Amino acid sequence: MVASQAEVICLQELQLERQEKGEGDKSESTDVLPLVLPEWIQPMIDKYGYTAILPSQDSLDHIASRNLRVLGSDSAVTNAILVKKDQWKVLEEPAEEDAEPITKKNKKNNNSKGMQRIQSAKNSNTMVSVCLEPATKSEAINTADPVVISCVHLDATDERKRVLQLTKCLERSRTLLDHNQNKENDAVSTTAVIRPVRAIIAGDMNAEFVPGSCMVATLKEYQQKKKRQMSQEATESDEAMAEVAACTEALRLTCAEPPNKEQLQDWRQLRKEAYDLVQDHCVFLDRVPTGPTRCAYEHTSSSNSTADATTQRKMQSWKLDHLLYTCSDDEDDKNDSKTGIGGVRPIAYWATLEADSTSCQSGLPSATCPSDHLPIAAVFEIPSRQAPTAKENEASVAFVQKVQGFEKRHKEVVEQAKAELKAKETELQQKELEKQKEAANKEDLAPVDNNSTQGKKKKKGNQKRAGPPSTEMMELKREFRSRLKAFQKNQAQEREELLRVIGNREKLLLQAHYGIPWRKWLEQGPP
Repeated sequence: MVASQAEVICLQELQLERQEKGEGDKSESTDVLPLVLPEWIQPMIDKYGYTAILPSQDSLDHIASRNLRVLGSDSAVTNAILVKKDQWKVLEEPAEEDAEPITKKNKKNNNSKGMQRIQSAKNSNTMVSVCLEPATKSEAINTADPVVISCVHLDATDERKRVLQLTKCLERSRTLLDHNQNKENDAVSTTAVIRPVRAIIAGDMNAEFVPGSCMVATLKEYQQKKKRQMSQEATESDEAMAEVAACTEALRLTCAEPPNKEQLQDWRQLRKEAYDLVQDHCVFLDRVPTGPTRCAYEHTSSSNSTADATTQRKMQSWKLDHLLYTCSDDEDDKNDSKTGIGGVRPIAYWATLEADSTSCQSGLPSATCPSDHLPIAAVFEIPSRQAPTAKENEASVAFVQKVQGFEKRHKEVVEQAKAELKAKETELQQKELEKQKEAANKEDLAPVDNNSTQGKKKKKGNQKRAGPPSTEMMELKREFRSRLKAFQKNQAQEREELLRVIGNREKLLLQAHYGIPWRKWLEQGPP
C-alpha cells in the first residue's frame, strides 16, 4: 500500500480491534470502547497522512456482537476507505436518513444543512462510500465536480444480491453528489440538476463480467448494444448461448446438468433488471480491463465429487476484483464535450495475474502476494467542467420546449375528446328530457277521479327518482373510455419512442423539469 502511493485506498475484510483503555474517549452510544483500525496499519496512516472512512460505530458494534457470540472474537470485519488528506477533502453527508436528490419540485421542502461527519450510518461493512473534492483549488481543477468513491464487497453466491448491492451503491452516489452540489444554492439551475453521477466503484465483486452474465448487463458496451436493438439471428443465438453458460457458472452447475427452463427465465429477468438499474440512474458504467486476481484449485461440483481421489485438480484463475467507473457516452466522446454527461477516465492500471506465472501455478496466497486476492490499482483523470456553451444551452432549452409541446398536444387531444363527450352528453340529456316531458304531458291528459284525494297524494309522493343512465348514455361513456385508453396507449408509445433516441443528458433534463424519475414519466406521463 505504501509503495503504491495511492491517494485513495479501498480495503475489504479489514479486521478492526477494540480500542485499549486509556487511548481515547469511550463510545457515545454504549459503555464499550470503540472499534478502531488495527495497530499494524496505524503507522502508515499517521506517516502518510491518510484519513479512514468507516461504517458507524453502531453498525460495527452490531457486527462485533455477532462475532463474539458465534466466533468468540470481539472484533468487526469491514470495508474501509483511506483518503490522503493533503490531496482530497471529504465532503459532508446529508443529515436525513432518507435524503433524496434535490430538484425544482422538492427544493423548498429539502433541508440541505447536513452535519459534518465522516462515519455514516448509511455505510455498511460491505459497502463504504465517500464524496471527495480536490483539497486545493487551482485553475486546472477549480471546476472539477465532486466524485464518489465506493468500496464494495459483493455477495459471494447470489447474483441477484450483487445486482441489488450495485443498485444501492449508485443510489448512494447520487444522494451524496446531489447534496454537495446543491447545498449552497438557494435555487437549483438547469445546469446543476443535470450533472451526472461521477463515481468509482472498487472492490471484491465475487463475479466475472463475462458475456451472458447479469453483471455485464450493467456495463456501457451491453447498454449500447441493447439500445441499438441488434436483431441479427446469429447475434441472438450467441447471446442465448452466453446466457446459458453464465447461468451455469453462477449456479455452480455443469454442462451435463445445465440450468432448467425456470432458472434460465429467472436469469434473463435478472439481466433485464440489471440493465434497467443503470438506465434508471442515467449513467454509463465501464470496467477497467484488469485481468485475473484470484487463483486456486478449480471448483468441484456435485457430479464429480465422488471422482477418484487420485485425480489431480487443476489451478484456475478468476477475475473477481474490479474497478468500475461512470463514463461519458459516445456523443460526448465524439464532440469532446466538457459539459456533457461525462464521467472519469482511466489512463493507467496495474497488471494482474497474467504477469505473474509463479502465482498462477501455485495459487494465492503465494510468496509474492500474501493475500488470496491480488491487489488492483488504476490512475483516473477527473475532467474539469466548464460552463455550458451557448449551443448546449440552446439545445437544452429546445429539448424542454419540444417535450412541453409534446405534452401540450397530448393534453389538447384529451381535452378535445372530453369536450366532445360533454357536448354529446348535453345533447343526449336534452333528448331524454324532452321524452320525459312528453311522457308527463300524456300522464296529465289522462282522466283523473276528482273525488279521490288519496290518489292526488299518491301522485305527489310517487314522483319518479332519477333512474339509471339510458342505454345510449352508457354506450357513449363506454366509447369515451375506449378512446381515452387508446389515446393514453398512443401517448405512452410516443414517450417510449422519444426516450429511445435521447441520451442520459436529456433524461436528466426531463427529471429536472418534472421533478420525477424519467421512468415514471414514461409510464404515467407528467404529474
